[in-house]
Amino acid sequence: MVNGKTEIYKVPNEFGEELDVLIEGQEGAPEMIVFVHGYGTDKDEGFSSFIDLSNAFQGEYLNIRYDQAGYGKSGGEDQAFNLQKAAGDLRSIFRWAREKYPDKKVNIFAHSLGVFTTLLLSPSGVERFGLTSIPNSDTEYVIKNLQERIKTAGGKLNENGITAYPRTKGATQLIGPEFWKTLRNLDPLKLLRELAKSSKIAIFRPMQDDVIGSNHFDEYRDIEGVQYTELNGDHNFTKLEDRAAVIEALREFLRDKSGSFDS
Repeated sequence: MVNGKTEIYKVPNEFGEELDVLIEGQEGAPEMIVFVHGYGTDKDEGFSSFIDLSNAFQGEYLNIRYDQAGYGKSGGEDQAFNLQKAAGDLRSIFRWAREKYPDKKVNIFAHSLGVFTTLLLSPSGVERFGLTSIPNSDTEYVIKNLQERIKTAGGKLNENGITAYPRTKGATQLIGPEFWKTLRNLDPLKLLRELAKSSKIAIFRPMQDDVIGSNHFDEYRDIEGVQYTELNGDHNFTKLEDRAAVIEALREFLRDKSGSFDS
């Protein structure tokens, strides 16, 4: 903990599963940041990127990090994960945070597939959305890419049943059929266009993304009201200089109040 306070809560989601929630930063800050992690990770995100981001912003904001159901210290099963369910988890956290801190403005930082979770919910009353490592705009391509990664890792692929995905840290994640269905039905470009009408949005795309490659990103450049920025870095901005750059870019985005929307 760098600044302020640290508290842990258990917040039930819409299925009664307890989500593990970590509060960090300044209780008296006028704004909060809700962090939405990507697929198969937890509130720390890949290579502890959310830890570093939260530490960087604790002096000015109250930060909320949580494990989606089935991951980290939250209840639920990983094979039940899908974008609709993950969006429900975010809805539960968002409502809880607004009730607990009614006077604070809300910002959301989302990473990787957490971006799609956030877009699917598209919560109203959010000041700014900072989206890092957004997946490819073509969800069929996202699915094909992920399935190739699963097969390369020696996993067992079954879109209509349970897919087994061996991960680099030794665990095997289980993926149920609803995961593929909700991902296939998502239209991120349409959702971004609608969300940009009511909130400020910035996409920070790593140029050397080692997870999702470089295809199907040009479509994000031309969305009215969406700031699109390319930065050096891999999927998790692992190098110290790359992570420092994305932190500074997010900080500038939060501090730029020109054209702010009223929440």
